[in-house]
Amino acid sequence: MTSIFDSDEFTHSLFFPRADASEPPDGAIDAMVDVGGARVHVRRYAAPGATCALLLFHGNGEVVADYDDVAELYGKLGIQLAVGEFRGYGQSEGGPALRHIIADARPIAAWMGGSRFVVMGRSLGGMAAHELYARPVDGMIGVVLESALSDLRGLIRRRGIEPPAAFTADELALYDPPTKLARGTLPLLVLHGANDTLIDPHEARASLAAAVSADKRLVFVPGRGHNDLSLDEGYWVALARFVERVSRVAS
Repeated sequence: MTSIFDSDEFTHSLFFPRADASEPPDGAIDAMVDVGGARVHVRRYAAPGATCALLLFHGNGEVVADYDDVAELYGKLGIQLAVGEFRGYGQSEGGPALRHIIADARPIAAWMGGSRFVVMGRSLGGMAAHELYARPVDGMIGVVLESALSDLRGLIRRRGIEPPAAFTADELALYDPPTKLARGTLPLLVLHGANDTLIDPHEARASLAAAVSADKRLVFVPGRGHNDLSLDEGYWVALARFVERVSRVAS
């Protein structure tokens, strides 16, 4: 199908890929996952004693290696962190596109090997998490949305482009977060900065409202914006409680 989301104007205004050839930290494992037409980089960090894994799809402008220095924080919470890359970013092959983020999410998640894990999507990485919420792979026990969007029109307008009068049924099925959130049943945690000026907090409320899961929670981190949630202790408390709880229920 022909879609604004496939246009060069949209794609070039959305993505800011950068290369990275760093070696994994001690104990971490790197893999190149075949997603069909390209291989994308995934890094899984050492976390002795972890009781659950978390697969993170990062935000725009980031790369896997940006999490090398914070992986230990997850480990202290009993969480083994793995970070999946976008095509064209870091050590991954190919070029970025919104449909690739969505299509690549399931093969990357399947690489986790069926082990019990939570999926987390930060900012643009939320598009991968939405897809996995609607169509989970074996081993998934919950989903976290951090600073994630829910409004496709807002996403387009932030690129300086006027959105179409209406989206096609195919576009809604593939890209629309509320459509996907209405299909999932896994436990869901929505984390958002109360002062986020890039993706307004009303989009977090819309995500929560769209989700039909009986187990869904929204946590606003006071005084934080789009990119600084993890600097607040409350962020880590909310994340740790969610992962511990869904791990206990799934055991």
